[in-house]
Amino acid sequence: DKRRMETRVFTLYYISAEEAKNLITPVVSEAGSIEATQAPEVGISSGDDLSVQEGGNSMSLHDAIVMKDYPENITEAETLIKQLDVKPLQVLIEATILAATLTEGLELGVDLNFAGGVAIEGTSDSGGTQDSVLGGVLEGSETAGLTPIGQVANWGSSGSPIEVAGFAAAGGNGLRLGVRAGDISAFISALETVTDVTILANPKILALNKQVGTVFIGQNLGYRSSTTVSGSGVASSGEVKFLKSGTKLSFRPYISSDGNIRMDIYPKDSSATKDTDGVPTETTAELTSNIMVKDGETIVIGGLFRDSVTSSKSQVPLLGDIPVLGELFKGTDDSSVRQEVIILLTPHIIENTAELDGDARAADVERKRLGARKGLHWAGVGRLSEDSYTKAVGLYSAGDSTGALRELNWTLNLRPTYLEALRLRERIVRETSGQDAEVIERIMLGAIEREESQNWIRQ
Repeated sequence: DKRRMETRVFTLYYISAEEAKNLITPVVSEAGSIEATQAPEVGISSGDDLSVQEGGNSMSLHDAIVMKDYPENITEAETLIKQLDVKPLQVLIEATILAATLTEGLELGVDLNFAGGVAIEGTSDSGGTQDSVLGGVLEGSETAGLTPIGQVANWGSSGSPIEVAGFAAAGGNGLRLGVRAGDISAFISALETVTDVTILANPKILALNKQVGTVFIGQNLGYRSSTTVSGSGVASSGEVKFLKSGTKLSFRPYISSDGNIRMDIYPKDSSATKDTDGVPTETTAELTSNIMVKDGETIVIGGLFRDSVTSSKSQVPLLGDIPVLGELFKGTDDSSVRQEVIILLTPHIIENTAELDGDARAADVERKRLGARKGLHWAGVGRLSEDSYTKAVGLYSAGDSTGALRELNWTLNLRPTYLEALRLRERIVRETSGQDAEVIERIMLGAIEREESQNWIRQ
């Protein structure tokens, strides 16, 4: 009897209307019907244009389904909806990315010259003598350059020029020692470098079950992709592109009933630089994995240990092989680079947002803010106003409202927009004298503005 049919509206809070409709369709009778509200727009704009309209015509109320059927079918559907429309769990991911690079280098070399310190590198052309009357260079005043063999052939000093060069880094840092004795000169360079770089990133992100969560902390390094030259020889600059470098964490969790969490995870830590031509180079540590981990446990999901040793030696044949004395005829350039990358992951199933301990995190932020302000110069307005406000709070806590009010006036003289100081001053005024002229004035101005705003309402 269709006269027994009823109509019921089910409001949904966590599950979508379309999904609920599909799940309760099996309990709808042949004579019954069910309709769902339109699916809302999903996602947000990733561009920089704030005028982007997304979801402008979507219903702002909760999703709902309207069911018309017999009472027993509606009751069965209601039972199903109560079991399905439940608050989903969330997962808080805490990742630790440690990247350490240890670079060790050693450069040692000796250059010798047995000809009064003159290097056998040839000579360059001389510009000649300038003609002050007619301009230019006087004819015959130029001196042509000599090749190394020509330099030896035109040698006018006593002795034979002998040079052992190319082993000492003349332009480098470290020890650089020059020695000369008669016609013998020597240059010795020695440099040992040790560079230890450690990068520690600790991103945290909260996401719903089965939903993607992504966090990125870093910079966008801009560069031009290319420069093109047309057939007429006109050069045009290429498109400006950006390379993201920093710390990125993307994941999608799947929570099971036994406390385990399966996750698609993608952590990345990178740094980028540009060379002299403007071409970017990226150094990165990243991995993609699908893992299973217990709630609250920390696991290592990736590790890289890389050790690169390079030993380069150059020497004069035979002479460089002589024990001890051969060190005068050789150069050494050794380097050792050790890289270590470790990625740790700790997931936490969150049933209640109170478990996130947001108040404690906010207190930590406030501590850091106060610590940063303490680092300001003592003579700056920011530091002086902070110290003055702190003193006023101390006076107020000790019961000296008059002294606190006097100190607050000085604070606001330094920073008229100091919100905390304004609030404390109004509080002291209300406690001591009931109302203050400034408080009354602010209240009256607000009332007048509300009255005047009615005139702007279009009739």
